[in-house]
Amino acid sequence: MKRKRLLELIAFLLIFAVISTGLLNALTVKGTPGEPRLYSVYEGYAKNTEVLFAGSSHAGQLLGRNLWEDYGIAAYTIAGNSQPVDIMYFTIKEFLKYQKPKVIMVETAFIPDDSISEPDTEYAGSTINDSSVRFSLNYLDLALSQIRDFKLPIKTEGAQLVLKWPLEHERYKDLSKDDFIISMPYVNTDLEPLYSTPDEEISIVTTDRREKLSDVGEKYLNKLIKLCKKEKIQLVLFHTPYPAPEISMAQQNTVGDIAKENGVPFLDFDYMLDEIGFDPQTDQSRDLNHCNYYGAEKITNYIGQYLLESYDVGNHRGDPAYENWDKDLLAYSKHFLKQSFDLSNDISEWSNAVAGNVEDFVIVFTLSGNYKAGDEALIKGILDKFGDYDEFYEKGGTLILDHGKVLYNSGDETVYAFTHKFENAGLSVNRHKGNDEFADSAPTENDNDGIYLWGDNYIKAVNGLNVMVYDDELDDVTDAVGIDVYLSNTELFRDKINYDTLGE
Repeated sequence: MKRKRLLELIAFLLIFAVISTGLLNALTVKGTPGEPRLYSVYEGYAKNTEVLFAGSSHAGQLLGRNLWEDYGIAAYTIAGNSQPVDIMYFTIKEFLKYQKPKVIMVETAFIPDDSISEPDTEYAGSTINDSSVRFSLNYLDLALSQIRDFKLPIKTEGAQLVLKWPLEHERYKDLSKDDFIISMPYVNTDLEPLYSTPDEEISIVTTDRREKLSDVGEKYLNKLIKLCKKEKIQLVLFHTPYPAPEISMAQQNTVGDIAKENGVPFLDFDYMLDEIGFDPQTDQSRDLNHCNYYGAEKITNYIGQYLLESYDVGNHRGDPAYENWDKDLLAYSKHFLKQSFDLSNDISEWSNAVAGNVEDFVIVFTLSGNYKAGDEALIKGILDKFGDYDEFYEKGGTLILDHGKVLYNSGDETVYAFTHKFENAGLSVNRHKGNDEFADSAPTENDNDGIYLWGDNYIKAVNGLNVMVYDDELDDVTDAVGIDVYLSNTELFRDKINYDTLGE
């Protein structure tokens, strides 16, 4: 009997541990679009990474997709904004549990930071750099190392760090589908390049001085060197240019000395401005801290050529084993198109943009309620941009264009239901009431027209035209808008309908 109870207790503790770990991993902060950190790695989208970039946003601003597009190099970035060197080290260790790149390139701006006086953790409320690491033995090692390095009280800050408290445990109300099912995996560098230039005259002044690194910086730089030697991975250190104070320049010189002593290449672009044609006045961003797009392009191109000439990487374009990288490049190109849709709230401007890219998407049109009550030229004018759909306008219902070709037209049906399975999601449309009946009274949500994807309804207007733009290649809703003839002849509506207030 005692043995049975012991086994039951062990089984309960194991189940509790699995459930608790799963919950902690769901609560893990995933990062913002363009700053994926480890989320996509856990989901398998960093498969076949050849070159890993790590460090602060200085590394994240490089154009990793150019390495794929121009050189066929599968480069992935786990850089984070203001990512401290200790967290960077454990983030690299976490990555190596899933993929083993041939080269790890580490941007060194934050390695010598002598301003570190406390750990950069979620409980301190400063950043969320360590929160992307799932709860694991590696995370516990990270937490215990910070407790030792920064002499944290075990009963308070130390316990909070180990338990990922309180940042993650304040996220219950914010959990969404993306915390359980990744919907936009293909992002391996920052999506938003900087295009600004300095507002003042600037110059980058180097020095021959050497200054001591912080204790934490030197410790983890040496640990990183040892880790790469142990894993037989080539480590390359690099430093992107910016007009840093002399002491920071002197500390970078010390980083270079440590690299040289250990046979590690160090590309300090502060000393290579002429070689790469870098002009701080045109290639630095307004914040004077990061390269803008033009400067990042010059550095990325140099790194691409350097990697091809120095290591066995590249030339994988068209290889089926690297299809994720092609999808990422596609996502990157479409991101700016999606952004142009999102930023447009003018009906004419928006419909021109969508119609000009009709062959890239699945587009669902639903004419809802008393859609003819407004200016006929408004909705007919939009539909005319996509083809001759006068009959659809007269009859109402739903029209689906699959990359420019008609996939479904409800035609004469006053009530209908249609479902189509794409590779990654099921799209369904329905109408439970005819238009006349529908328009007589404010409908409840269950009586309304539906445009469903992943179970979410993308209807936005009760009386007018609803349009949902779906990217089936990336499994992403690019945009969903409503044009309500009772509310506006110019404005797009993107918010979910509040059905409870329609009858008031």
